[in-house]
Amino acid sequence: MSHFELPFSLVTESQGPTQSMQIKSHFQPIVSLTHRRVVGYEALLRATRASKPCSPLEAFNLAQLENRVEQFDRECIARHLTNFGEMNTENQWLFMNLRSETINPRNLRSGLLDKFLQRQGLGSERIVLEILEDAVKDPSLLQDFVQHYKEAGFLIAIDDFGTGASNFDRIWQLEPHIVKLDRSMLVNARNSPRRQRWLSRCVALLRETGALVLLEGVETEDDALLTLDSECDLAQGFYFARPSPRGDYQTEQLATSIQSLHQHALHGQLARQHTQARKQRTLQCLLKETSKSLEQEIDFKTATQPLQEHPAIERIYLLDAEGVQIVENLHPGGAPTATPAYAPLNQGAGALWARRSYFRNALEQPGQVQVSAPYLGLPDATLDITLSVALRGGTSGKLLVLCADLPASWLENV
Repeated sequence: MSHFELPFSLVTESQGPTQSMQIKSHFQPIVSLTHRRVVGYEALLRATRASKPCSPLEAFNLAQLENRVEQFDRECIARHLTNFGEMNTENQWLFMNLRSETINPRNLRSGLLDKFLQRQGLGSERIVLEILEDAVKDPSLLQDFVQHYKEAGFLIAIDDFGTGASNFDRIWQLEPHIVKLDRSMLVNARNSPRRQRWLSRCVALLRETGALVLLEGVETEDDALLTLDSECDLAQGFYFARPSPRGDYQTEQLATSIQSLHQHALHGQLARQHTQARKQRTLQCLLKETSKSLEQEIDFKTATQPLQEHPAIERIYLLDAEGVQIVENLHPGGAPTATPAYAPLNQGAGALWARRSYFRNALEQPGQVQVSAPYLGLPDATLDITLSVALRGGTSGKLLVLCADLPASWLENV
């Protein structure tokens, strides 16, 4: 077999026109927010050509022109491993990006890489191979490659999740050890409670696949707080440390900074909870007052007058014990302007809401006001919260559930 065909041909001297290019490594620390310490480093290419800096993109474009991308990628990997082996690290991972060209049947040769690692005093369990989720068009080839290196003891990370053709189906198929969320997900979540919830749910779903979740591009304290709130396991970015030849960072300063983040996040969470609890108490009192009026057989519109006067309430309606809506939606201040796109959903009477948690929870605890988690409410497909309470309807004694919808943003704004 020729030298070029070996998977991670661990040489650092180029044989082609790029031999004038100097390859160096910079390492960016990756931190565990829970453990408050650095747990790994990402290896980043730093190249120069003719004494001038050459970006990774430019370097690989040049290798592409010379038809030697695979070989150049292997040379970069070898350089990263050698440099990492010279660093004073203990039980910390090395994250390395793999080019899509490297993921091919010729590279199912983990033994060669493992032998090189042994010479550097490293084990395969210290190496995290980063793969772009959509880098390889052949799913079976990608799965074979991932499985081969997982069985050899290497860790697999899916890089830049949240961009391009990212999808959870591929994550379930590959079952990576780590999923790296693209920085764009963090940027999009800034100043948007709705997107912050999506970020948190995305993290939760990924963790259900058995993967740790790493958020990239954490540059500011606000970014770091969002990372904490989303419950990501790992974080990486300029806020914690910049890339450097030795992966330098200030140990005590980093621990203090992360501790401060935890305290800041906790105080913020407590403040939000206090404000939300105060708002909820006001609404719960109104709902109980209305339910007592209904139990006294006061007509629906009159009984709900206190609720109608609250500025946040969008809809008020009544369900029977089977979850069937028995009155049309009552809109405080009159019917809202109809949204043509959702016209088929405008009529609420007769709808069956038995599977909604706010209905089931109310039945389980009659007389206790329930507050739902934010969800996509109908008929106008807005993000809502529902307050509900089960009551006995007048002389008939039938169990009914009173519901009131309001925008999730009203309760979340503090």
